[in-house]
Amino acid sequence: MLMASRAQMYKYEFGWVGDNKWRLQIWMCETYAPFLKEYFPEIEFDFRDEPSGTCIASLDLTKEEEQEVRKLLDIFKKHVLLGKSKNIDPYFEDELDMCFALDYNLAEDFITHDVGYTTYGNLEHNAKENRDADARAQLVETFANLCEIHPIYRRARIVMPIPPNPSKTFHLPIKLARELAETTGKKDCASMIRKVKETPRMQDLTLDEKKKALRGAIEINGDVEGKQIIIIDDLYQSGFTMWTVAKLLKKHGAKKVLGLACVKSWRDTDNQ
Repeated sequence: MLMASRAQMYKYEFGWVGDNKWRLQIWMCETYAPFLKEYFPEIEFDFRDEPSGTCIASLDLTKEEEQEVRKLLDIFKKHVLLGKSKNIDPYFEDELDMCFALDYNLAEDFITHDVGYTTYGNLEHNAKENRDADARAQLVETFANLCEIHPIYRRARIVMPIPPNPSKTFHLPIKLARELAETTGKKDCASMIRKVKETPRMQDLTLDEKKKALRGAIEINGDVEGKQIIIIDDLYQSGFTMWTVAKLLKKHGAKKVLGLACVKSWRDTDNQ
């Protein structure tokens, strides 16, 4: 269970202690321990809470199991797990089953306190503003790695973008979704979702204005009944648009809706 609007496992310790015995210590145990137990039901995670706020488990693992667990821990460490913030809580329930951003778009230098793009923030900026194909390819590669390692994303067979305004000629999420599908063998279903009317720039709107602007603006054209779907966006701010699309897909019968965003903004609040 995600206990906040965003989480990132900044540290874990995973060491061999002899034979097939391993010692795993994780931080943010309330968030991540349930995921490990769910995704690896064949492994007994006997987590014990520590005074430091961490938890420790002694594990009996094959080398293959150790590698799979470590890969998933690295996903939790590298990328930002996103939940429903208190700002959008009144508008949604549990429509978006899971969502990751590759990183925040900006970071502050610890020494100079200057604010600049993170690595993924720079890639997203170049892929979007400069239409840089190499930057886009690096984003797709990272998305594909996450989809290969994370059990829930691996099972999803459909990829679709957050739809653009009808007048828009270049839309990064469409490119990302198409190339992610090509890389992973999933199905690109961009044609199944579209905006039927122009909406203002979402980043400039309050939450109530977003709700009004998006009402009736997006249509699903195809059968998503029982499907597990990944929706792609470039920037996750409050998440209102992604949650709106997830809500619409669930209304049309989707079994599970997962989000992938290139970057997360620092704030959750949009414009108030």
